[in-house]
Amino acid sequence: MAKFFSHFRQKLLANNRTGRYFTYAIGEIILVVIGILIALQINNWNESRKKVILKNTYLSRLINDVKKDTSNINYLVKELNINQSSITNLISTLGQENISPELDSALVAFYNRGWVISDFVATANTYTDLSQTGNMNIISNTDLVDEIIRYYGFIKVIEHSNNINKDWITPLDQQLAVVTKSFELDPTTAKLFQHKNRNDALENLLNSKDLLERTAAGHYWINESLSNNVIALKGVCDELLNSLQHELNPSD
Repeated sequence: MAKFFSHFRQKLLANNRTGRYFTYAIGEIILVVIGILIALQINNWNESRKKVILKNTYLSRLINDVKKDTSNINYLVKELNINQSSITNLISTLGQENISPELDSALVAFYNRGWVISDFVATANTYTDLSQTGNMNIISNTDLVDEIIRYYGFIKVIEHSNNINKDWITPLDQQLAVVTKSFELDPTTAKLFQHKNRNDALENLLNSKDLLERTAAGHYWINESLSNNVIALKGVCDELLNSLQHELNPSD
């Protein structure tokens, strides 16, 4: 094709058709410029399309992450309620003065559930990706970006609060483990002490009832704190999920 145009120009010059030659040359330049502009436009369109695809991929991943968080929150709240019930039952049963099957059962339930320190672990892989790669700016909706940042900031606050609570309750747990025969009753370690009299361990716990009650109440408090925090987070979850879905599918 290039040889054809070159031959055509040379023929015009050979025939002393200079005016037509320049007209043709200008037209050829215009065609080249138009071709370049079209190529640039196509390239820009392709880049824009890639950005839209990447943005939608991130939005879909964020939606999945927030849905997982919602599911985890629902599960955690149910588990915390079970833990709280075991603590309430233990403190009520500790009102008894003597060893009983009810006391034994209440202690087992406490060591199984009430003594557990729970955590909420968010699904933050996509947010970490967006933050570390600088791809957060691919989401042009600044209100949505602010909402995403606030959500994960709230999670950081919850994690920090729970860490403080764990640091606060740990000395009580350690004291209970040292002063009493808790390990002889805890289902996880009781099998190591089958050679010992279980009633002696129960009597030992009754003699340290005040310490046991304080420790159980401490666990109740931190469970309540975590439960209230994640329930509040669930409300933020729902709002963010709606915003993400609307950004991904504005027509829905």
